[in-house]
Amino acid sequence: MSDDSQNPPPPEKPKRRVRYKGSHPRNFKEKYKERSNDPEMIAKIIAKGGTPAGTHRPIMVDEILEFLDPKPGQILVDATLGFGGHSTEILKRLQDPKGENHGHLISFDRDPIESAKTEARIREQGFAPDSFTLVRSNYSEITERLKALGVYGKVDGVLADLGLSSMQIDDPARGFTFKTEGPLDLRMDPSTGEPAYTLLATTNEQQLTQWLELNSDEPRARWVAKAILDQQKKKPITTTSEL
Repeated sequence: MSDDSQNPPPPEKPKRRVRYKGSHPRNFKEKYKERSNDPEMIAKIIAKGGTPAGTHRPIMVDEILEFLDPKPGQILVDATLGFGGHSTEILKRLQDPKGENHGHLISFDRDPIESAKTEARIREQGFAPDSFTLVRSNYSEITERLKALGVYGKVDGVLADLGLSSMQIDDPARGFTFKTEGPLDLRMDPSTGEPAYTLLATTNEQQLTQWLELNSDEPRARWVAKAILDQQKKKPITTTSEL
């Protein structure tokens, strides 16, 4: 009688890649090569002037570095870490070749999903561990957070490239784009607050008008708010395409 406990389990079958029609993937899920950082695919897309899905290309890198002029020993702040393009280039220049006086970069990001990926990529590059600090917080809390770190008043420069990154827009599950169907979420930090579709179900025209005026400078805020809530009464708006 055989002892099955001594026999190793059969190897798991590899997961089949996402199937798609045509020669090129069209939606976010199908672009698995781009999302897995396939070097050949990434190079082709960038060569054509595109941005690989789930990534973000930093703007004006040379100009920003010239203005900030990062040096070993300095303390700098990146108000929006994002995909880490700017932070990585700053960190390269904060490293002390002698290993004696590395600078310190403090990067803020509210998105726990993307910031975790970016931090891992940065740590893998071999920078001095104490030269980089990620603060998972909105840049609006920069004063309080810098005080807590004991560096308030000691910072040599701040980069504030505010706004969304391509990663949030590319992933329809985040609800930031109407190009692809997805839940109407719109939260930078999905672990806090309520998704947008819940707020639409409980808000009134006056409140929605104020949100549109304050957050999007919408000149027709009242008209847009009324149109949205009129539709909400007929059928709850829960997806990006419905909005």
